[in-house]
Amino acid sequence: MDAYIIWLIVAFAILGFEMLLGTIYLLAFFVGSLSAAFVAFFGAGITTQAVVGAIVCTIGVVIAHFIKEKQKNKKDPADNLDEGQLVHVDAVLADGSAKVKYRGALWTAYLPNGVLSEGNYHISKVVGSRLELKK
Repeated sequence: MDAYIIWLIVAFAILGFEMLLGTIYLLAFFVGSLSAAFVAFFGAGITTQAVVGAIVCTIGVVIAHFIKEKQKNKKDPADNLDEGQLVHVDAVLADGSAKVKYRGALWTAYLPNGVLSEGNYHISKVVGSRLELKK
């Protein structure tokens, strides 16, 4: 069997695992195997095939790493649909927090640094079953 056929089998096996696992890193190995198959098709030796495949895999893994980091640091607005919503504080408790009605339920609301007073506030984030508010 020709070397490029073996590289293609390896490449598509890696692609199958990528589809099962969903990691972006295996795509780099898939492209590296395809590039090794490409140079094997044109008659390059096994050393050249392996070196080309390794170089393309390495570049692909570095690119995949930066893509994953960029996605990890990107804040999705759908992650917290409550952020920015308006709530009304009717009464403040002794500890500086308040009970507010939001989405049909009673929530404990607080200011991260300070004491609440009566009025309208915006939700800055949800921490467990508590609402962190901002003016």
